[in-house]
Amino acid sequence: MSDTQPDRNPATDPPPVEQQREELAETVDALAAKLDVPARVNAAAAETAYTARVKAEENRTVLIGAAVAAALAVGTVVVLRRRRI
Repeated sequence: MSDTQPDRNPATDPPPVEQQREELAETVDALAAKLDVPARVNAAAAETAYTARVKAEENRTVLIGAAVAAALAVGTVVVLRRRRI
């Protein structure tokens, strides 16, 4: 008998145990993150708040103009109602 090993094909050999453990750990971490609903809700809320803050900073003059227009409209309604009484 010969002591030579048969040719091993790396494509059909399973990956090393360490690599399998790393892949399994990544999969478990991904599943845990997906199932952590409160954390996902907090992350989505933080992202929405950040987006709103950025848009408010970008459109500051528009927001100020809208606030002034709203204040004038409310003031006009109040003055007109008082004059009718």
